Parts: sequence; C-alpha cells; structure tokens
Amino acid sequence: MAVVTKSVWSSPAEPEQLLPFRLRGGTRGCLLIHGFAGTPPEMRGLGQFLAAGGYDVMGPLLAGHGLTPQAMAATRWPDWVRSAEEALTALQRDCREVFVAGQSLGATLALHLAATRPEVRGVITMAAMGSPTYFRDWRIKVIRGLKYVVRWHVPGGDSDLGDPQAVRLLHSYARRPTVCIESLMELLRVVQRELPRVTAPALVMHGRRDRTVDIANAPFIFERLGSTDKRLVWFERSGHAITVDLEHEALYATVLDWLNTH
Repeated sequence: MAVVTKSVWSSPAEPEQLLPFRLRGGTRGCLLIHGFAGTPPEMRGLGQFLAAGGYDVMGPLLAGHGLTPQAMAATRWPDWVRSAEEALTALQRDCREVFVAGQSLGATLALHLAATRPEVRGVITMAAMGSPTYFRDWRIKVIRGLKYVVRWHVPGGDSDLGDPQAVRLLHSYARRPTVCIESLMELLRVVQRELPRVTAPALVMHGRRDRTVDIANAPFIFERLGSTDKRLVWFERSGHAITVDLEHEALYATVLDWLNTH
C-alpha cells in the first residue's frame, strides 16, 4: 500500500494503468491477485518476469477496485472472491496447470482458492493475512459498530518500503470503506478455518519490515497449512509491498524457480 495523499489515489495513475492484464508466455498458468484497495500494477512486474520465463499470466482487477472508494464500498468479500474465481476459470481455459498467487488480500484470496478449488496446482502468498487476531488496532475489535460512525479509514502517511521510489508503482485508495474492512475480517475468519484444507504445494513469503500486515501471519499460515510440500521465505529488507520493494528481483527469481520445480 502506498503513501497517502488527499486525492482518490495514493499515487498518480492514468485509468488504463489500473486495468487487469494478461501476459501470454507459455502453457502453464499463474494467477496474480492484487491487494486490498490496490490495483493490478503492483503485480505486473512479477507477471512480466514470469511470462518471460514461460508462463501464461493473468492479473485480474477485484470488484470495487481501480475505480473510486465509493465503488469499493458497494462490495464485500464474496465479490472479491468471485473476481478471483472468474479469472481462474478464464486462465484454465488455456492452461492445463494453474498456480494461484497474491499480495496481501490477494494472497488471502489465493489461499481461499487453493482450499476450495482442488485443481489449483500450487499457491504462492506474499504478505498474506491469515487471521484477524494479528491486527493491533483496537478499532478492528469494534468495527461492526464503528462502521456506522466512521465511514472511512485513512491510512497513515508513512511508508514501510525499503525503496521509497517504489511507491510510484502502487496505486491504492487514499481512503478505505470501513464496511469493507469489516468484510475483510469476515474473510480472514473463513480462510483461517480453511488453511488445513490447503494441500497443494505452498510458498509463503513475507517482508520482515512489513508494518501493514503483522509478520506473525506468515508462520501462522505456514504452520496451519495442510500442505506437506511447503516453504517459508523471508525478505529481510522489504516492507509490505514485496513485489516492488528492494528485494523484488530476488522475489521474482524465487517464485519462478519454485514454479519450475512444481
């Protein structure tokens, strides 16, 4: 997530930059799902790398995203899941083997797909949220009632990126609907219960300097996955958006190598 301004977007963007993408590089598919209040560009660099490595890559736009905060306020977690499922189905039309991957909320959705769609060949998470337990903000505990009083949440203006210039690659809403944060918590409770049902190979990655999603989520997810083939990787100098931060090249290589071995 990017540094916040008072405009709709936390970093400038042309509308066409925020569209979903499809990069055809081979016959094996990889779905790349962006984060909460984010957009596909945060996954595009990884997608281009994987396409060059022989993969057919799709980066969908989740319902309510890439438009306005008001548009997002009209959606809930089943809508975000539906967006991911539709993209997965579209990718499966051209690819016999499909992997699912995501950043932040996108990673949580990838876990949900891996738990509910047995045809998923493997799952890759980046800064995933696996439980509502690890949110320190006291407002999360009262979000059910708070949403009627406080309609919008405005994140702090500081960034946890090791590379401050990488913020130009992130386009997220400068304010987020509290009703959607409540819905996110509901999704996390669902996925927490589903983790033992994930039996596909899993690669769990997290930036050690992440101040957006508590790093305790990574071992929590890793330990509860039903997968026998699973790996946990830390990126020591990276913040939340590890797909664009200082170690993104190492992350890209890690992902491609893991995909190739599976």
